[in-house]
Amino acid sequence: MDEGYILSNKFRRAIFDGLASGETDIDRIAKKHRIIRNVARRVADDFISGGILEKKGNNYILTKEGEKIAANIRG
Repeated sequence: MDEGYILSNKFRRAIFDGLASGETDIDRIAKKHRIIRNVARRVADDFISGGILEKKGNNYILTKEGEKIAANIRG
């Protein structure tokens, strides 16, 4: 998964930005950005299958690959 894929969709971007800022609760990110919960969870599942996110209990955490992408996006 690359930066362009994340940045090309407003939902993916909002979810990724929330995760990159340290939030671990997908539902909280969805509520903040007014994204339907199922859409947010589908994006999270997509990130998990892409190797940039992992789920630990009820929390979602960026993998090392996800952290690299976050650093690249920030500049």
